[in-house]
Amino acid sequence: MQSMKESRRIPHLPVLAGLMILIPLLVIAGCTGNVPAPGGQVLNGTRWVLAGYLANGTLAPPLAGTTITLAFTGTTIGGSAGCNHYFADYHIQGSSITIGPAGSTEMACMEPGVMEQESAYLSLIGRAARVAADHDTLTFTDSAGTTILSFTREVPPAPQPLVGTNWTLDSIYSGDAVSSVISGTVITAVFDAEGKVTGSAGCNHYFGSYTATGSSLSIGTLGSTKMNCPGRGIMLQEMQYLAALETTAGFSIAGNRLRLADANGMTLLSFTGE
Repeated sequence: MQSMKESRRIPHLPVLAGLMILIPLLVIAGCTGNVPAPGGQVLNGTRWVLAGYLANGTLAPPLAGTTITLAFTGTTIGGSAGCNHYFADYHIQGSSITIGPAGSTEMACMEPGVMEQESAYLSLIGRAARVAADHDTLTFTDSAGTTILSFTREVPPAPQPLVGTNWTLDSIYSGDAVSSVISGTVITAVFDAEGKVTGSAGCNHYFGSYTATGSSLSIGTLGSTKMNCPGRGIMLQEMQYLAALETTAGFSIAGNRLRLADANGMTLLSFTGE
C-alpha cells in the first residue's frame, strides 16, 4: 500500500501544483562510466541489482520482496531504492567515484522496514569513494576501504514492443525536475499498428497519430475530450503530459520501461508497460 506525500516547491525550478518535485541534481563535470572501472568494466549503460548493503557492520541482503537497482546512464545513476525511484550525478576518475546528492520520488511504502532500508541505501550511495567491477559484480567502498554496497549484474528482460503495449506513465520530466503522477490519476498510452496513439491523460481521453522509425518517434497534434476534472493539479498535469507527447522526437525501451525524449535526447516521459 502506498501514499503520496505533499508536494514541495524547489526554488528557481518550474513546478506543477500537486506534483512531487525532485531535489536538483548536482552537475559534475569530468569522466563518466565510459572510463573502465577496475577490472576493465565500462559502467555506462550497465544495470545492477543490490546483493548486500552495510548494516550493523556486515553486508545484509535486501528485505524479501524488495528489489534495489542501479543503472549508469551517461553522467547519471538511477534506479529503484526499494520504494522510490532515485537519481544522482556521478564522476569517476580511475577507481575513485563521487556521487552527488540524490533526488527521489516521495512515495511512502508501508511494509515494515522498507523505508528504513531505502534511507540506509541512499545514505550509503552518497558515501561511495571507490568502485570495482567485473562482468558479474560491482562493489562500492567508502573512504576507509570498507565495502558498503555490493551488486550483481541485472539480466535485462526482452524489451516490450512499442506497438500494442499498454504503457502507464510514472514520471514527467521538466528540466531538472521530475514529477510523479498525481496519486489517484492514471495516464496511459497505446500505440497501434495503424499509426494511432490513444489513452487517458488523467482526466480526458486523447487521440492522435504517430510515426516511428528506428528510435525516432514523432506524435502529431492531439485531440481530446473536454471534461474538467476537479482535484489539485489534475488539469495542469494533463496539459503538461499532452504537450510533452507533442514534443517527442525519440524513444527507447528497456524491458518494460519506455522513455520518450525530445530532439536533444532529454527525457520527457517515462512509462511502465503491461
